[in-house]
Amino acid sequence: MKISIIMCVKNSMPYIMASIKSFQKQDCKNKELIIVYSNSNDQTEFYLNSLEDKNINIYNYNGSIYDSLNYGISKAKGEIIGILHSDDVFFKKDTLKNITNFFLKRKLNIIYGNILYSEKNNLLKIKRVWDNIKIKKKYDLPPHTSVFIKKNIIKKFKYKTKYLIAGDTEFLLNLSQNYKFNYFNKYIVIMRSGGLSTRLNLFFRKFIEDITIFKNYKLSILEYLIKVLSKISQIFIKRNIIFDKYQRNLNETCKVNFVNLKKIFNREGKIISALNLAYLTFNYKYKLRSHKYEFWADGIFSSILTKKKKIAGRVFLRKVLSSINKDNVNKKIYILGNLEDKSKEWLKKKIKKKFYHKNLPFGNTRKIINSLKKFKLNDYSIIFLTLPTPKQEIIANEIMRKYPNSTIICIGGSINILSGVEKESPKIFNHLYLEWLWRLKFDTKRRIIRLSESFILLMKIIILRKIDIF
Repeated sequence: MKISIIMCVKNSMPYIMASIKSFQKQDCKNKELIIVYSNSNDQTEFYLNSLEDKNINIYNYNGSIYDSLNYGISKAKGEIIGILHSDDVFFKKDTLKNITNFFLKRKLNIIYGNILYSEKNNLLKIKRVWDNIKIKKKYDLPPHTSVFIKKNIIKKFKYKTKYLIAGDTEFLLNLSQNYKFNYFNKYIVIMRSGGLSTRLNLFFRKFIEDITIFKNYKLSILEYLIKVLSKISQIFIKRNIIFDKYQRNLNETCKVNFVNLKKIFNREGKIISALNLAYLTFNYKYKLRSHKYEFWADGIFSSILTKKKKIAGRVFLRKVLSSINKDNVNKKIYILGNLEDKSKEWLKKKIKKKFYHKNLPFGNTRKIINSLKKFKLNDYSIIFLTLPTPKQEIIANEIMRKYPNSTIICIGGSINILSGVEKESPKIFNHLYLEWLWRLKFDTKRRIIRLSESFILLMKIIILRKIDIF
């Protein structure tokens, strides 16, 4: 018996990496994942295009969440259909196998199971538990992702697309009028907090939709309030959840990867960048991070957040150049960015191999990207970008799409400092994490503007709790 999982995807990085991995790790052999992808402004599409799995089918469909679910169900080939959100994971490796066996033994139409709710950035920190709940009242609806339905049943129903948030409530109420929900007493999914229905800015919309749906099914406001208040008690339920290697591995999947300084060129296809205040804040604005990134900690913010030792860009660059020379790296080397003659002469002394340099035009990133179309790079090469953040990371993402086996290193102004074009900050500034203050002496206007924007974005990130996952 084949089981189909529907996943609707839009702007889902980085959590989708753990969600898809949890499907791939399932020891159920007869399975398929239907991904319905809506155009995104982050690196989701880049990640999806990298997947090579015969059990995963990706469809580009720009509809609402419930329209996309209907579309995904229409494409499903399995006899059992379930839903996994793009930031949630299956609880165990044998979850889908156990669900399939339960259907086979009992000859059921619909089952539902238990759910754990975790912190957004940590699957192992459980905030709420939905378990051991038998449906006794009409309004006792199980969580959407805990429900699995026979294909011949679900084909008779559709999600109503007029709802923005509460379409699953209407769908489940409609189902419950016609079919029995059978309880499967196992944890099925770990759901991360912060989903669409939990956002404060959509709270009123959800409330109106819920009340409208309850009224349509002849349920009272009191019954709705009882349902909502029951969620509060779930916060106080404590369970001794024992996590295994599978869950711990999933929890690490979405986290920031740090480059191994001893094995910088151990594999192809990665972007290496400094994890500093500029990256942290502009990543929120421009959605820079993809599955290809590795970092080194640079600056007080990343050192505090990651507990990694700070490595200044110029120190990191020295180590990279040393590895290129010492390890006899046999790859083409490109330096992209505007360099003064002094910097070029310094590079010729430090890199004991031939390298190719291209000046880049001043202006926005689109202008720079267009200029690179005329400059043929080589896959499996080493590419240094000497631009400020976020410009260099945006361009690195574009280059990586075209040359997926390259190693792209975003080094900003490190060459200028090491070559003496820009004076290195005194040691006291470095010890006090005030190197940024010293660098304001050079290119002052641009750096003040960028620093101001970074701090504004930082305040927004802290308020909205949108800091990246470490």
